[in-house]
Amino acid sequence: MCLVITSFLLLACGGNLSDEQRKKLHEGMEDQKIVKLSDAEIVTTSLDQGRIIYEAMESISFEASKLDSLEQHYHVNIQLLKPGTSNALEVENQLIEAYVAGAESGAIHDNIQKLHTANKGEDYDSLIYTRPKVSPLPDGAVKVEGIWNIHLAKKEIIRAAAK
Repeated sequence: MCLVITSFLLLACGGNLSDEQRKKLHEGMEDQKIVKLSDAEIVTTSLDQGRIIYEAMESISFEASKLDSLEQHYHVNIQLLKPGTSNALEVENQLIEAYVAGAESGAIHDNIQKLHTANKGEDYDSLIYTRPKVSPLPDGAVKVEGIWNIHLAKKEIIRAAAK
């Protein structure tokens, strides 16, 4: 299909495409390229992408006014959820509970989870990268103030892995 459209465009233009038009055409063809990734590759790429985005968040000191530009740049949704948040997804509440319990044992790590859609059965269309926001306590332990959630679209992860 893409080849037919590309051929039509070339014929319609009489072969006189500018360099910029050629570049856009090639970029469009790259976006349409079929890429097959294993589930493990998608999860690994998601974890890597989540860490890159989190580092970018750290570099702007988690300023809420600048998070929007990061969301647009990486095509993600970023939010900070605090324990007891009522509008959180079930998986997000479970992650908050796990981080709070893990803080007592000192096991605080980032995490990646698949988000399943109800109408697609076992398939998933996005992943969520989480990392706790903690503050130190006087006894050397840490308190979980919330978790940073970065919602990653599976489609965007596959595009990132294909590059």
